[in-house]
Order: sequence, then C-alpha cells, then structure tokens
Amino acid sequence: MKWQRGFTLIELMIVVAIIGILAAIAIPAYQDYIARAQVSEGMARAASLKNAITEFYDSQSAFPPANRYDDLSGGRYTLTATHNANGVISVLLRNVPPVSNPVRGYAFTLTPQSAPGIATVAGTSIVRWSCVNTNGLLKYLPAGCQN
Repeated sequence: MKWQRGFTLIELMIVVAIIGILAAIAIPAYQDYIARAQVSEGMARAASLKNAITEFYDSQSAFPPANRYDDLSGGRYTLTATHNANGVISVLLRNVPPVSNPVRGYAFTLTPQSAPGIATVAGTSIVRWSCVNTNGLLKYLPAGCQN
C-alpha cells in the first residue's frame, strides 16, 4: 500500500485560484479604507476650526473674520483647512504621495447650520455642520457627511 505524498497539481491550482479571488476582493476594499483614513485626517483638522468658529459665534452672534482660525500647517495628508467670513470651512488634501490616488487634491467643505437644511442666521446657534464634497466622490467622506 502506497501513501500519497505532497499535493497534486490540481490541488495547488485550486489553492492559487482561491487566493487570487480573495486578493481581487480585498485589495480594492483596502485601498478604499486607506483613502477614507486619509480624508478623516482632514476632518480632524477641520474639527479645531469648527470648535473655534462655534465658540466665536455663540459669544459674538456673528462669524469670525475670514481666515482667523485657519490651519495652514497641514498634516501628512491634509494641505490646508481654512474658513471664510460665513463660517464655511474648506479642507484640501495634498496632491502628492503619500496621499492615495483617489483622494489626491480632494476637497470638501463644512457649512454651519442652525437646523438641518437651514443656514445659520444671527441670534441662532450652530447645531450641525453639513458636508459637501467638491470632487463628487462621496464614498470617501465619513459616514456622518454622506447626506
């Protein structure tokens, strides 16, 4: 009686095919995950501006002058986070590596609102921030921004 040693060629080919199918599914999902993580750095940079603008607005009943709280130092993936005289925050990602290709030069804005869908007016409080992507790629924004 002879015992089989090793694997047959067909068994090895099946294993390689399975690994190939798994890689074909996993690699794009991982690339999307990386791109979202890079965009989230921009959201973190915008958070400090959101806090500063909200505090200023609550105490003064007006938005701060444009560019007062800008973050021009950027980060590893974020180039700038700026705001205008209406409190609208604009975030721009870098357009060079190590930023992933799908989000190079990616830009989005955060607009203060006194109620869902209503722009903030004097005498009201900022209750939420609406997100708009200027590149048309909503899938990279955090879940709270995908209106």
